[in-house]
Amino acid sequence: MLLMCFGCHKNEKPFHIDTDSINSFSYINDELDFPLHSDKYLLVDLSDFSFTHAHRNDVVMYPASLTKVLTLDTVLNLEDDLDQMSYVTADQVKYLVEEDASLACIQSDYNYSLEDLLYGLILPSGADAALALENYFASKGIDLVYEMNKHAQEIGCTNSHFVNTTGLHDDDLYTTLDDMFLIVMDALKFEKGREILESLYHTMADGLKVSSGIRILNVNPHTIVLGGKTGYTPEAGQNIIILYKNKGKSYMLLLGNAPGSYLYDQYWHYDDSLTVLDELYEKTES
Repeated sequence: MLLMCFGCHKNEKPFHIDTDSINSFSYINDELDFPLHSDKYLLVDLSDFSFTHAHRNDVVMYPASLTKVLTLDTVLNLEDDLDQMSYVTADQVKYLVEEDASLACIQSDYNYSLEDLLYGLILPSGADAALALENYFASKGIDLVYEMNKHAQEIGCTNSHFVNTTGLHDDDLYTTLDDMFLIVMDALKFEKGREILESLYHTMADGLKVSSGIRILNVNPHTIVLGGKTGYTPEAGQNIIILYKNKGKSYMLLLGNAPGSYLYDQYWHYDDSLTVLDELYEKTES
């Protein structure tokens, strides 16, 4: 059972992951000795970038809204001035509603800063924010999806292809957990990327409050869950990326393709996340 704990660790000082030395990886790749619903997983110790536990992490998968982390990363690589403004049209929102996409519920035809749109993109996984970002770059003659694929290749992704900014299902939209790790780490190199991915709440300039579903994982007093990203489509199943701190060390946990369905109140990616955090903490204590 998942427990809500919105105020946990509220007195903790902000914790930031050091990405300066991400130049080599250590592949340990032990499999976990307890079962998970997720078909794929990758746990990385960010103190030395060792892949401590992994299973099918190099196998192609549908990322769903994990795609939006690459959208974030690419925007930060393309634009320094996040005070620039953009908007989503009413017709675009209508399309997203028809596609059952997750929304930040930003106002149609209302100008938001790119910064607010990036928070709306990541925390509530807003596809409306993603299209508003696309609109900004389109107005400058830039195809954001093209730039996403180009950037993914530049940072070393070898088994990924993206066809939209939202993660809405397409058979030709795929990645691996190894590639997603590289994408997250690249986004964390930006101060704003780190701030957004390590945030659980944000209030936009128009007063709209958004929050991340990751917040419900802060139930273990020994582990500080900083942030991350979720993703779900019926074809992809449930995916999650978690940035967390345990006993002074920082980690990234990536889980892919859990079979749960939001339609039936099944949240196996959250259950798996709590299982990993609890089980591995218990083992370090024994």
